[in-house]
Amino acid sequence: MKHIIKVSILAAASLGISTTANAQAVTNVWDGAYTEAQAVRGEPLYQQHCGACHGSQMQGIEEAPTLKQGAFIYNWDGMGVDILFQRLRETMPLDDPRGVPRRVKADILAFIMQQNNFPAGRTELPYQNSRLKRITWNALNPAEQ
Repeated sequence: MKHIIKVSILAAASLGISTTANAQAVTNVWDGAYTEAQAVRGEPLYQQHCGACHGSQMQGIEEAPTLKQGAFIYNWDGMGVDILFQRLRETMPLDDPRGVPRRVKADILAFIMQQNNFPAGRTELPYQNSRLKRITWNALNPAEQ
């Protein structure tokens, strides 16, 4: 019985350390959440899958909103990037949301981030929600506040 209790305590302590490590790994879009190469790949994909509705310059057309600056970046402020990515996955493009692979949508989102002046980094933007939720979308750079 004592052995079981010791193992349980060790497992709980290990889990606590793991949780702390994960909390420290959380980044935001200002830390370089995508690579320059990924954004470059994302540009023609954006034009192919998104440009007809959101405009070639992300300016928005009719009912499709702009994807640059202002209301767009503040709309997602403080949220995990996974929430925006999930919205892209489930609703865009309107005619075939599930027809565009997750990796392609991650490249498109990298291009959108680049166009919103978020800096590139050394690691590609992931396409897994479990990893994207560790990245916070901040409209303003927290380091400058």
